[in-house]
Amino acid sequence: MDLSESAAIRAYYDDFADHYVPGWRSLQFYGPLVADFLLRAVTPGCRVLDVGCGPGQLTRDLAPGVEVTGTDLSPRMLAEARRERPGGRYEQHDFHDPFPAGWGRFDVVVAVGCLEFCRDLPGTLANLAAACAPGARLLVGVVEDRETARRPFSEDGLPGVGMNAYSATAQLAAVTAAGLSPWSYRFVPAWRHEEYSYVVRYGLWELRRD
Repeated sequence: MDLSESAAIRAYYDDFADHYVPGWRSLQFYGPLVADFLLRAVTPGCRVLDVGCGPGQLTRDLAPGVEVTGTDLSPRMLAEARRERPGGRYEQHDFHDPFPAGWGRFDVVVAVGCLEFCRDLPGTLANLAAACAPGARLLVGVVEDRETARRPFSEDGLPGVGMNAYSATAQLAAVTAAGLSPWSYRFVPAWRHEEYSYVVRYGLWELRRD
């Protein structure tokens, strides 16, 4: 990711980390879909990678024996996640970069609510695949805007930062190029963009790392 764009995103989410969860609950639709996936995918003692974890609201209530690693650009978001689940591991990391080999491999990967900022979907999915243990299960949410490929994210808080969208065809190509197997695909409402008064929709993929 462009360093100036990365810094803008980090500052934006640092600014309202303390108040993110109440607003998230009122604007997001994908929470129950992620919860359903985790209920089916997470097993005792498995390792979960929560990409773009924010304050950890998606994985903080997993069983204590589950090993959670969360990544985000925002140090303050990571601090909130660490406070909510002190036993987790939380690292500042850009998903455009490979995940460090020293973190080990993961059995379950969630990347939902963060790929709005993904400028290189094939490369990012390849990074996720490389972080997976054999047989790993993934849930990935990609903005699928069937009208335009890129919108301003927030001219008020994030001027010049775009929200990246990909067609279903481009998503499938990136999935297969990364060596991942599609298990299911749904076109779902993801969250309401208040500034522009429309609902952002995801291509929501359940994937396997064979």
